[in-house]
Amino acid sequence: MKPFHLRICLPWLLSLILFIQPLKSSAQQNISQEHATHNKTVFPAFHQERFFGHYKGTLNIYKNANEVGMTATMEIIFGKPITTPPAEKNLNPPLRYPFIIKYDGDIRRYQLVVDAQNPNNLYIDEMNGIHIDAAFFNNTLFSEFTVLNSTIYSSYKFFGDSIQFTLTSQRTQAKSHNKDTLYVVPRINPIDGKITGYDTTEIPAVRSFPFQSYQTATLVRTPNAAPSQGRIDRLHYFPSTFVTARNIDVWLPSDYNPEKKYGVIYLHDGQNLFDGNSTWNHQEWGIDETMSAYKNQDYIIVGIWNDGVNRHSNYFPQKVYESLTDKEKAAIMEAKRQNQSDVFHNPINSDDYLKFIVYELRPFINKTYNTYNDAAHTVIGGSSMGGLISMYGICEYPGVFGTAACFSTHWPGIFEMKNNPIPDAMVRYFKKNLPNPINHKILFTHGTEGLDALYGPTQKRIDQIMAKSGYEIDKYLVDGTFLPGDWKTQVDQGLGHEESTWQKQFKDNAAFLLTPPPLTKDPNEIGN
Repeated sequence: MKPFHLRICLPWLLSLILFIQPLKSSAQQNISQEHATHNKTVFPAFHQERFFGHYKGTLNIYKNANEVGMTATMEIIFGKPITTPPAEKNLNPPLRYPFIIKYDGDIRRYQLVVDAQNPNNLYIDEMNGIHIDAAFFNNTLFSEFTVLNSTIYSSYKFFGDSIQFTLTSQRTQAKSHNKDTLYVVPRINPIDGKITGYDTTEIPAVRSFPFQSYQTATLVRTPNAAPSQGRIDRLHYFPSTFVTARNIDVWLPSDYNPEKKYGVIYLHDGQNLFDGNSTWNHQEWGIDETMSAYKNQDYIIVGIWNDGVNRHSNYFPQKVYESLTDKEKAAIMEAKRQNQSDVFHNPINSDDYLKFIVYELRPFINKTYNTYNDAAHTVIGGSSMGGLISMYGICEYPGVFGTAACFSTHWPGIFEMKNNPIPDAMVRYFKKNLPNPINHKILFTHGTEGLDALYGPTQKRIDQIMAKSGYEIDKYLVDGTFLPGDWKTQVDQGLGHEESTWQKQFKDNAAFLLTPPPLTKDPNEIGN
């Protein structure tokens, strides 16, 4: 259980972010009032493009005035308003700015609600019936929350590219422009030590909160991916009942038309696809450039971020693992990387990861964008472990995915080949579960350097299964007639395990991947 003073601040102190700008001058306020008179939206001062974004930092949690007791990671995402006031007369709906607070592993979703005609009237909606007032001036947001007989005070100061946060149990005598003392009170008061929607196990009584304790953090704005072609809609920490929440980047072509239907390509490791300036290794797939250059079919890209520590557990084919003996399973779970860190930090849950895509993410995408929902126009793809889960995905859900793009498929599963039972288990699974070639297409690629040097022997065994199962490669008849295939295996000599390889291979095979297989009714088809 987290220390009490760490948990007390979570729902309210963090929610106050991102609305930190000077109050309007009296002249500006007059303009706002004039707009209100004409039923026009008056955007609050914090409604500026440079304020929207993702901020990260380390929270210092003090156990006394001078000594840090512990630290925690802290992230805040502030988005553009999700409610656009209608133009009809006499309607005054609120502007609702979504924001997400990630506090270590805990993700909370809130909305900052602002009166569309009076931007000084704002509050924090905790999405559970609790509304907390907030106020701001001089680039700083001030708030306080009272539980029982104690009050917690917090402030956020915005500098344009960073935010400084402070939590304290001592009042800050903030002065407004007219010299009045700023005082903010909660809209809903606690009853018998409880807050509506919470009990004291979640929000402990503040009376035990050390008077001298406080918390501080500097949160730095992180850049979003900036594609050179098209645009990206980022879904921050998309929620799931199956796996941990994660970011989703939806790439739309520059001429995206909501009246037109699009196919969908789901790609794993979504943070590495579009912009090398925002990736950990400064490399990218260049998906946006390739997609923009290929005009024969209309597709959008759904880049599913991995969540770091659970990547291997999410991507390792679960039924392959379950087919191993108990001794083999134990050895696999003890596997190490070359730097001696653990390969698996948590149990394998790729079945749940695929359920997340099929039953949660895919319906949202199909509802939000004008897409085909048939398997023929739905591609799943990725590299390395992402190639492995893509192969597994088309086998487990042949009625959802018509095409699989498996780049540098990591057939060993771990990083040791000696006495490794996984490749044989992969071959057995694939032989038994390969989808019907009549309405499916599969691409395999790999290089010959680095990790890719491990893949050749297993890939040749997979290729034999493909051929025996009725899959065919491109061919020309004697009369010159071209017959497109439903399977390709591409080996690039001298290329290694990196984004530049997969960028080339995706570009090489765009026509293959973006030409749908025959549209036939699959008995395993899953609707929206």
